[in-house]
Amino acid sequence: MPTYEFKCEKCKKAFSMVRSISEHAKSKVACPKCKSKKVTQVISVFMAKTSRKS
Repeated sequence: MPTYEFKCEKCKKAFSMVRSISEHAKSKVACPKCKSKKVTQVISVFMAKTSRKS
């Protein structure tokens, strides 16, 4: 499942959530600290895990 990163506009707390793509598309995210719904998604780093050794 993808990890999404967010930042609260009210308290400025940055946080991440692991959610399915369908769950992410359906519901609004609330800040875990202040419970505000004024949250923006932050662009995050993509990491892939493979079975091959580098």
